[in-house]
Amino acid sequence: MCQALRSSGVRPYVLSLGRGSTDGSSESFRSFVCRVGGVPTVYAPFSHKTGWSKVLSLFGLLVSVRRLAKHENRAIIFYNRLPAYLPALITARRSGYLCFLDLEDGEVNSKRLKNPLKHILSTLVPKLFDRNCHDGALIACSALAKMTKVRPTYSYYGTVGDQYVDRQWGGEVLRCLMSGTLSPDTGAETLIDAIREIRRLRPTWSSSLQFEVTGKGESLSEFEQLAAEQGFPKVRVHGRTSDEGYKEILKDCNVGLALKPVGGAFADTTFPSKVIEFASSGMLVLSTDISDVRNLFGDGARYLERSDPRLLIERFAELVLNPNDAAQCAKLGNIIVRQSCSVEHAGKGLRRFIFGSEI
Repeated sequence: MCQALRSSGVRPYVLSLGRGSTDGSSESFRSFVCRVGGVPTVYAPFSHKTGWSKVLSLFGLLVSVRRLAKHENRAIIFYNRLPAYLPALITARRSGYLCFLDLEDGEVNSKRLKNPLKHILSTLVPKLFDRNCHDGALIACSALAKMTKVRPTYSYYGTVGDQYVDRQWGGEVLRCLMSGTLSPDTGAETLIDAIREIRRLRPTWSSSLQFEVTGKGESLSEFEQLAAEQGFPKVRVHGRTSDEGYKEILKDCNVGLALKPVGGAFADTTFPSKVIEFASSGMLVLSTDISDVRNLFGDGARYLERSDPRLLIERFAELVLNPNDAAQCAKLGNIIVRQSCSVEHAGKGLRRFIFGSEI
């Protein structure tokens, strides 16, 4: 987001709470400033002492907020509605900032919280943010507009990278990538059930399909079991990888999987950012029909209307048996995401939303 804003002539700063590990040790660290990707980044002081760490988080950014208030046309964006930001929010509001909320995730239903204090905070904190972030809200998907009273809202999906690879289609093996958190909430179980069913049915095309699995989570062991078993499609589990290692795996894959369950906890509370990464690198996106994915990609992706392993198997068969159609879909998805989520386009949109002008 900061890189996009810089491209449109805005001077962004990042203010970080710099939270400690709260391991009870006596270590403390002073505030310091550095550049990350060319963006000035201020790390607030922090400590490993449990109680003191929380105090520093509440008040550690106030000096920086006041110092930056000298700039004209200043705005401040708060990433989600965290209690630790409240003093900085009140200070910014009184210092004349334009105050915005960046709502990336929906909060847990307060009725499910057994801790009385957490229950009170989960009810009070969103109200305080909605009252003070009166200039607008950036939201990860359009459905999140229902979770805040801040208006206007602006759906922001991020920016594309420069890792495009001209992939080969119609080869001996079609490789699909499942990455990130591996759990039922991210669709891992749907994929596991689909792989087991394909191995049971043994369709002729199954030997032309392979799965690459990276990341970690409660479903990792089940993927490892599939990798150890014989049969097609093959499964290769890489676990957690380095950034460079992940990029190499990404280059070898044709299809990126985003399978958060339809109707699940994350269906309308966030945007599966992996689809931007997949499409910008030239991969075909196969996603459940959730969030704003279809709104963004249209015909430039393939979809699961329900989280059903049998439907997922049908989609895999279509991709393997019709590689030219899959290649055209991937190409269209790449064009769409590079137009909608280029750094320049995103920067202009952000500046227009925050300051009311592009230049």
